[in-house]
Amino acid sequence: MAAYRRLIQRLKKDLKQQGPYLEKCKEYDKTPDFVDEIKIYFKPLDVSAKTINGIVILNENLIESGKWEDIMRYVVHEVTHVMQQEAGKVDGKVDKDKYLDDENEQEAFQAQIEYMDDHEPPEKIQQYLEQLLDHHDIKGPKRDHYKRELTKDI
Repeated sequence: MAAYRRLIQRLKKDLKQQGPYLEKCKEYDKTPDFVDEIKIYFKPLDVSAKTINGIVILNENLIESGKWEDIMRYVVHEVTHVMQQEAGKVDGKVDKDKYLDDENEQEAFQAQIEYMDDHEPPEKIQQYLEQLLDHHDIKGPKRDHYKRELTKDI
């Protein structure tokens, strides 16, 4: 547990240096220290990460991947959701078949992909987008629409 706490503290410290997070702080009228108030945990999950009532839960399998950028991109995404929840923009859980149509999800993915653009090669971003769209069974013209929508800030 102490190792998790140290890792979470490092994540929070690093997040305060990340452009996409700082942009969200401005947008939601938060200071960079806002992240210090957020509870973040690593636990077994059936997804990579989720946010429930302002608490960020990251899949403990992310630690095993060993790649800092992989963990951090999910932190960027989920902390965006915390800001959205505090701003009253969230109306409960999103149906899986409408997941990528949800404005809050699009905003969080855009911040995540913007973070990736700062730290990963373009091929890695494209690979991630393909996996995301495959996971949600998005095909045809809608697939291109989502790619454009989720990468419009990079």
